[in-house]
Amino acid sequence: MPKRTSDLSADFEQTTADVSETTKRELQTAAKAHGVRIRANQMAYANLEKLTIAHAPIVGIEKYKDADFERGSPIQLLLVKTTMRGDIPSGSYVVKVQHRPRATSGKALFTDRTGTVVVQRKLIIRTWEQSAVLFPSVFTDPGPQLIPVITSTHVWHNNKWAVDCAGWIPYRVLYY
Repeated sequence: MPKRTSDLSADFEQTTADVSETTKRELQTAAKAHGVRIRANQMAYANLEKLTIAHAPIVGIEKYKDADFERGSPIQLLLVKTTMRGDIPSGSYVVKVQHRPRATSGKALFTDRTGTVVVQRKLIIRTWEQSAVLFPSVFTDPGPQLIPVITSTHVWHNNKWAVDCAGWIPYRVLYY
């Protein structure tokens, strides 16, 4: 007899909860190894057959100002698991972003447990208005920000992926 829809939903929720707890533990272990503190309750992950990406924001990112970003500031702990060839190998990384005030681009630096930059990606910076044009009805009036947030992760079939983070004052959305 085939499973009812409600049974399938329960299976999915159980599986999601299991993956979530396992991934959260892995992120917490990686955070300790990197010497950072994360907001594990704000963890996000994406999975595509041979690629899993999990990440959580680093505690304190809401305090960053332009001078912090100019120096390069850690905003996220990232876990990559892949059997496919790509620009970022499997492992854990602290992602630092670096850009000048009011810039439209900068660098996303992926550092390993020793602090060595392993990979560098282009960082694209957009204002709230620019992001609202790209994604209508997704970015509401910015108003006061409580904390910057990792808003989404995108994975494409050819092992290309991107993350976006929104927030900070002045408001900016970072894509890398």
